[in-house]
Amino acid sequence: MEKSETILENKTRRLIYDHITANPGVSFIVLKTIFNLNESTLRYHLDYLEKNKKIFFGFESGKRNYYPKLDQINELNNPENTNTFQTYKLTNYQERIISVIKKYPKINQKELAKRTSINRITLSNNLKKLMSLCMVRKIPNGNKVSYEYIDNKQLRIEILKQLLVKLINNEIDGVTFLELKRKLD
Repeated sequence: MEKSETILENKTRRLIYDHITANPGVSFIVLKTIFNLNESTLRYHLDYLEKNKKIFFGFESGKRNYYPKLDQINELNNPENTNTFQTYKLTNYQERIISVIKKYPKINQKELAKRTSINRITLSNNLKKLMSLCMVRKIPNGNKVSYEYIDNKQLRIEILKQLLVKLINNEIDGVTFLELKRKLD
């Protein structure tokens, strides 16, 4: 496999990867719309990222959804690892945001701004960063959006669900499923 710098050197591929890490579970159709790419170009970049173990996909309601690989997230959040990623220390704003989201799961941005005393623009920028670190997830709810904290246990459960769907749809075999499940445990 190629080095991370080489894999993500292409600007379009980097933008796609960053969007997937910020929005785990994003669908192919949404990616196609956001990046205004034809299907073959988008599929090429997604296949390339998957082949190089940056992302994986699963099906939900007939839609292909993309997720960052768990080992990429663990490397990013592991303070002992400085080889692949820079260690990221949360800012005071981000710590306050996480604290409030943990206390009030599925809180909306307006309420979050009120409880953290952070203006909406600063809050929005910090939420984007926390989503890119896979620490917070955006949950659409009709016309509104809420946020929840993602701990490693929740992330593993989500990935396991997607693997189970792949197994049921015969996209992976039982041996592969068990091997991947073992790595998640």
